[in-house]
Amino acid sequence: MSINLRRAALIMFAAMLLIPAIAACGGGDDDPTATAEPTVAEQSSPAATEAEAEATSTTAAEPTGEATTTEDSAEATQPAEASPTTAATSEPVDAPVAPDDVAYGFNVFAWGNESEIQHNQETIALVQDAGFNWVRLHFYWGAIQRAPDWWDPLPIDNIVDQYSAAGVKILATVSNPPDWAKDPSGEQLVGNVADWQNFMFFMADRYKGKVQAWEIWNEQNLASTFGGNVDVGQYAELLQAGYQGVKAADSSALVVFGGLTPTGVNDPAVAIDDVEYLRSFYEYQGGSYTQYFDVMGMHANATNNAPDLMYPDNPGTGDWSQDASFYFRRVEQLHDLMTEFGDTRPAWITEFGWTTDNQAAGYEYGADVSEEQQAEYLVRAFEIARTDWAEWCEGLFVWNLNFSVVTEPDDEKYPWSVVNGDFSPRPAYDALRAMPKP
Repeated sequence: MSINLRRAALIMFAAMLLIPAIAACGGGDDDPTATAEPTVAEQSSPAATEAEAEATSTTAAEPTGEATTTEDSAEATQPAEASPTTAATSEPVDAPVAPDDVAYGFNVFAWGNESEIQHNQETIALVQDAGFNWVRLHFYWGAIQRAPDWWDPLPIDNIVDQYSAAGVKILATVSNPPDWAKDPSGEQLVGNVADWQNFMFFMADRYKGKVQAWEIWNEQNLASTFGGNVDVGQYAELLQAGYQGVKAADSSALVVFGGLTPTGVNDPAVAIDDVEYLRSFYEYQGGSYTQYFDVMGMHANATNNAPDLMYPDNPGTGDWSQDASFYFRRVEQLHDLMTEFGDTRPAWITEFGWTTDNQAAGYEYGADVSEEQQAEYLVRAFEIARTDWAEWCEGLFVWNLNFSVVTEPDDEKYPWSVVNGDFSPRPAYDALRAMPKP
């Protein structure tokens, strides 16, 4: 069902009020180190400007950053100095531990260069002290296979080895093709999908037993993350090739459908409504590509709306209340669509969160969310998933754990973090650590 003119006008009005500085989460534009122009769709992603990390840090495996060589890291933003004990500055508690069959995850910033990888141990301590069992990392194809015969996986090795040795499971989101693999005609994002399949085989084979799940692309319904034009058919082919590459190398690894950015916009040059995009995927070529994933990835953006609210039956108030894409419960609409097509596979919400007071232009709604409310909303979101959605939602990944450590307080990513810039916990972290994890 296409949005009507009234709804489109509301969304465009909201977009004018919220002008994010960068591209949506984990995707970036064709130049993963460049700052992208804002678009009307970006208001709908909970971390809509997190790709700014690409311009501020060249550290490997951040959810929005490229893996780089040590030589490239000289100009990277340095993490705040913190002692190995700062990760647990609150009074020690025995946090309830996440069950093995449910993913309790954080989106994390990770360091791949030898001079900085000690900071991963502080992050790992935070994950484990919270009783969480998964992290989500973003790897860029273009940073790892710089040319057909030039591979640079060592920064990723450093990260994966540390998390794996600690017993933390990894969801790796992979996207952003290198220039050599792009379609020179511009008609397709990738010139030869076999190159992508071979890359995913390489990754799954190299990290077999260490990376438990692979998410194929990120927010592919946003034009800036998909070569400038949203195309369901192209993504379907990448999903198939990625799935086949992963399964050929590691049949036990999960393949996750790339989480879509929540939006009500319908313009392929900008974005496609996430519900409409998913419907198009299920209908594409008679649904023949729907077999190529194990878990449905979803993203949820709640702006300043409490997790129980939903448009239009129980809406919030103000500028960020007039479309379902502004609510955590948007994922219910995605799951309803899965049910309509008879799809009973589980879903993971691979990004969701609330920002507190945010100094970045376009995130003014964060001023409506106190630190205590951020904590309350995150815990309530997990409670909703464990109770109301228990039959289908098997994982949630908070955006974000620790981007505050590598950004300044005026960076939009900082107030989404559940720890401060010195690794000390905010109320949200303490609440997540203390919450039941049945």
